[in-house]
Amino acid sequence: MLLLVLGTAVFAQKKLNPKIKANSVINYTLTQNGQDAPLVLTFNSLGNPTKFDWNIDGYGSGTFEMTAKALQSGKGTKTNTREPDVITKLPDYQTFACISKDAYNDMLKNQTFEYDGLKYKVALNDSLGFRLKDRDWDVTRVVAVNGKGEIWILNNPDFPLICKTKDNAQGMDLSLISVQ
Repeated sequence: MLLLVLGTAVFAQKKLNPKIKANSVINYTLTQNGQDAPLVLTFNSLGNPTKFDWNIDGYGSGTFEMTAKALQSGKGTKTNTREPDVITKLPDYQTFACISKDAYNDMLKNQTFEYDGLKYKVALNDSLGFRLKDRDWDVTRVVAVNGKGEIWILNNPDFPLICKTKDNAQGMDLSLISVQ
């Protein structure tokens, strides 16, 4: 009987859903133009603005500032080349490494949302979850309606972190390695 209870507890493990906060460090593999590079984001503050440093080995480092309005209602992500050694202030319609809260809420309510000019829909009956270090993460996978592109989004209404992109229309894919 004890083995049955222990076995059930192992299979009922809660999915990982880390809280993004000041001093969080997020490690990605960034893939662009067929090349992989480690991308490290270090969050200095969340608020207005959310400030985070970025570092890409062999390229450089800098800082992004994302407004509270962008996090709330942004319509797309910044994916073009980052400028090293500068503070990049994202416009109110642009996020980085996350989708906006409004897009996330649309995803939950309507099973669809629009971002970067593309319409995405929730992948129902999804067998392609997101797993890191033998742990399942609490994510929703969405697929572009045109069939070109997928995003795995952390189920966190306060900061809907992009955990992974595949065949991103903007030409840059992210794959989460860790959140500390």
